[in-house]
Amino acid sequence: MAITTKQQRQQRRNEALQLISDGVPPTDAATQLSQTWGCSRRTSLRDIELAQSELANALNSVEIQHMVGWLATQYQRLAAKAERDGQYAAACGALNSLRVMLVQPQLDRQFEAHFRGRFTHHAHRR
Repeated sequence: MAITTKQQRQQRRNEALQLISDGVPPTDAATQLSQTWGCSRRTSLRDIELAQSELANALNSVEIQHMVGWLATQYQRLAAKAERDGQYAAACGALNSLRVMLVQPQLDRQFEAHFRGRFTHHAHRR
């Protein structure tokens, strides 16, 4: 088992972050990291997971709002095109994804605001 220094781990994680931000799929990035650094695939996958979480944390709320707006527009266009082409299953899938992304979080928040941990309204028992 190879012992790495903190600096080497940081370099490996920076390389994983660079690969992920360049659009390399995680499995290919793990293979490249394993070959470059001589570490196990599991270690490479852990570095990639850390890099992905770093990317997610780097997004601020304004960027996320822009991304959600862009995704909503793309789903809407996809649904309209699929319906026009007679691909109704694809249209339903796009609309369902749009609902999950935009409507469902609001419904979940409303439910949590009204639900107090147990059902308080019971039907009359006989």
